[in-house]
Amino acid sequence: MASDRIGKTAAKLVAVPPYDIIRTTTDRLLLEPTVVQNIHNVPANDRLIDSIKVNGIKNPFLSMKSWYPIAGSQRLRAVQIIKQTDPDFNLDVIVHRFLEDWWNCYYLWSDKKFRDDAIAIWFQMQEAVFKSNFYEHEVDSDGTKMTEYEDIGETLKWNHDRHNSSNSSNSNNTISKSITPK
Repeated sequence: MASDRIGKTAAKLVAVPPYDIIRTTTDRLLLEPTVVQNIHNVPANDRLIDSIKVNGIKNPFLSMKSWYPIAGSQRLRAVQIIKQTDPDFNLDVIVHRFLEDWWNCYYLWSDKKFRDDAIAIWFQMQEAVFKSNFYEHEVDSDGTKMTEYEDIGETLKWNHDRHNSSNSSNSNNTISKSITPK
């Protein structure tokens, strides 16, 4: 579950693949091809949209090499929606970007179900470790816990939930259908 956290001691013990830390903007992220192709699959989280309008984005993103968020897709989708009525809305953000597609070794596994499950678990564990290590802002200005927005996101209908697995012929499709980065 996206709102799961582990203790900092345990999180620090988990080996995490190398990444760069980049200061950038939401406008720049929304221009990345993988983001453009996939962000519309993330459902609108209306309460998160309202919070971001007031509070901005304080916690960092974790992204794939392609810049698609593993942790942060709901926030980036919220910004995209805000920009529909406020085209100048643009936030400074910090992104921890994996240097390579570290999960791609699972594509060598012949059992597709196991492969997809393994990739999904890999992403979910990286997300849990990342959030446990780097999310310092736990509540917004009205006192709502950030994990509450993540829990709301879990209840929403993600577009990949409507697809069957036969549509995932390339790795980008498989990745976008196998994970639900927040």
